[in-house]
Amino acid sequence: MKQLLTTISLVSTLFWLAAGSILLQTCVPPPPVEEEQPLSEEELKRRERECLIALSNAWEYYKNREFESSVRNYMKLVDLGCGEENAQDVYIYFGRAYIELGNIDSAVWAFKQGLRYLPEDKALLEIIAYANGRIGNITEQIYYLQRYTEVDPTNAEIFASLTDLLAAEERYDDLILTLQQWLEVEPNNPRVQTDLIAAYEMAGKDPLTFMRQRWEDNPTNAQWGIDYAEKLVENADFVMAYRVLESVIQRTPTARGAYELLANAALDEGDVDRAISALERLFALDRTDERPALELSRAYLRQGEYPRAMEWAETALQISTNGGEALYVRAEVYYTTAEDCASQHESGAPNFQDKLVFLLAYDDYKAAVEKGYRRARTRADFLEKNLIPSKGDWFLQPADLRVFKPQGDCYSWITRTVRRP
Repeated sequence: MKQLLTTISLVSTLFWLAAGSILLQTCVPPPPVEEEQPLSEEELKRRERECLIALSNAWEYYKNREFESSVRNYMKLVDLGCGEENAQDVYIYFGRAYIELGNIDSAVWAFKQGLRYLPEDKALLEIIAYANGRIGNITEQIYYLQRYTEVDPTNAEIFASLTDLLAAEERYDDLILTLQQWLEVEPNNPRVQTDLIAAYEMAGKDPLTFMRQRWEDNPTNAQWGIDYAEKLVENADFVMAYRVLESVIQRTPTARGAYELLANAALDEGDVDRAISALERLFALDRTDERPALELSRAYLRQGEYPRAMEWAETALQISTNGGEALYVRAEVYYTTAEDCASQHESGAPNFQDKLVFLLAYDDYKAAVEKGYRRARTRADFLEKNLIPSKGDWFLQPADLRVFKPQGDCYSWITRTVRRP
């Protein structure tokens, strides 16, 4: 028993000695980490020389399209710790060398390193966006293009690329914000204005509120008023559209687009008198422009005011550079007049006087075709086969008459004559 107690005592003593040793080892603090010693002047000079050599070699290899060697030297330069001080000359070409080698992931890494030191470098921001696009990382591509627009909000090409990406990714809220930012720089850019309205619609938002507010905040901007009115017309709110357009015209009397939209909207709604008023004011802005004159002839013809329709057709013909469409419009006046007058006969069939007017129309349609206005060919062919005077019609006329002028109250305003064939 005594021997057993002695053995237990010895084991107990050894246990506590071991535990104390472990405890002492645990509590001993680790040896202090040696701080990196600053380089001596000689070491700094040596590193500077090595950096310059690596930079020179990297550039020479890059120019000679030896991109693997170029990458090795750029990496050596970075390992030497010279990347930050030479960032402007290093990272753009470092990454481009990787691109030439087809290693786009490494190129992105290099560009990111450069942006650590040059966060507003436009060349780096543009090329890292491009590189991310190459590997399909669209989110990162958008991110860096957005950063670019924050650094330089005047670059239209970057805005165009960014908006195309946002639209393709259906990020409509971001697209709206980006287009608004772009519009602040280029307020009269029609593409931006159109795209912004489309973005609102794609986002399920009503663009009218934005368009109204934009114009009301700057009512001297005629285009914004026209855009707003055009959207109102699309929504069939003609009353408000007319009000906006007249306001635009009052402030900017030379806003041709306002007159054109006003006339077109009025014609669509059936308010021909309003359309005529707008077209006459539009023609007054430029009396060498045949388009308003042509539309005025069509508008008066729609009203059944044939003499006025003819006046404007003649005006258009006088100022037209080609004359094809103007001849067609004048032919339409003759054709519609003859058709209307013939319908008033008891028989409902055209008489010789009507056929003379149809012949005037036929001559104009043929002349229009000769000038390249092919739309007139169908009318000319129809009249030739059906409505112009036949040989029998001419035979029945007095033999001594060689020149004929359409007779009757219906045609009293027509001054043109027709010669017997």
